[in-house]
Amino acid sequence: MLEAINFGTKAAPELKIKGLTETYMQIKDDQRRFDGQIHEGQLIRFVDGNHLEFTYHKDGSILTEVIQPNGGKEYSNPYGTGERWTPIAEVTTYQPVMILQLLSLSSYRRAFIEEKYGLKNYIVKNDRLFEFQKGEGMVILIYLKHKDYPLAQYCFADAIYSDVLMKFGENLELCIFIQKQEHPDNAGAMIKSSFSFVDKLDGFEYLSDVLCKHIFDPSFAGFMGIVQAGDHYFDVSEKMMQVIESVDPLYDYLLIEKLPIHVHKPELIRSLLDSLGGKYEEYLSLSQEKKQAKVLGLYVESMKSYNRDCREMSRIS
Repeated sequence: MLEAINFGTKAAPELKIKGLTETYMQIKDDQRRFDGQIHEGQLIRFVDGNHLEFTYHKDGSILTEVIQPNGGKEYSNPYGTGERWTPIAEVTTYQPVMILQLLSLSSYRRAFIEEKYGLKNYIVKNDRLFEFQKGEGMVILIYLKHKDYPLAQYCFADAIYSDVLMKFGENLELCIFIQKQEHPDNAGAMIKSSFSFVDKLDGFEYLSDVLCKHIFDPSFAGFMGIVQAGDHYFDVSEKMMQVIESVDPLYDYLLIEKLPIHVHKPELIRSLLDSLGGKYEEYLSLSQEKKQAKVLGLYVESMKSYNRDCREMSRIS
């Protein structure tokens, strides 16, 4: 989808990437608009995507670099000359950088790794995510995130994907968010894929509203972190969600009866998933009584283990 060609240094990170799009619509206008429309008075030029580089500088300036036929370079700030966004060192939560919209995969191919040059590729951990049906496309958000800011790293039902691409400088991570979407049949008739910079006001607020209720929600991120314990359960299917939901009746009962909860729900879910070994359909085909009996049995075993650990810790103390 894109190629990162420069990350600056660990102490002074910068982001430079290329390979963003087949064709870049360069708009020259005193007033920057991010509504996807062409307005009167704007100067429009289409640039071959192979001749375009994008840089997010440490001071917050964002520049596009267009390589001219004569080898020269033309620089442009999409937000206006002299405009700055968030300096990289001041990103304490997350900072959206750009949005890619894919309506076709005709110009994209599977990445490969050239080990002899020390290059690394990030491989999306779900091939089915890129199996487009008629009228489907996807939106991809590239963003920076502080390493301590919560993030739910997972793929859900081949429609939503979020993950950390790599460490970025000393305190940040370069991240990706992918979501399937529907688009009109005539969309992308001329340009098969495109990217745009996130609007500094409206766009940022919109993305914050969407993402903070989802992958950035601390409770959800913490829940998924315990269930996954790494990448083992990264790919969350509909069947897996049904298994996860099957533990709810037990905790509903504990809450109604005001009984102490010795094993937290995500820990029990992890134990249940481990015990099934991926045979979710077999478990889901059981009667409600048998499913609840298995869940309760795992809860009791986990509680015994918890009590043994408590006694051991007390003995050591």
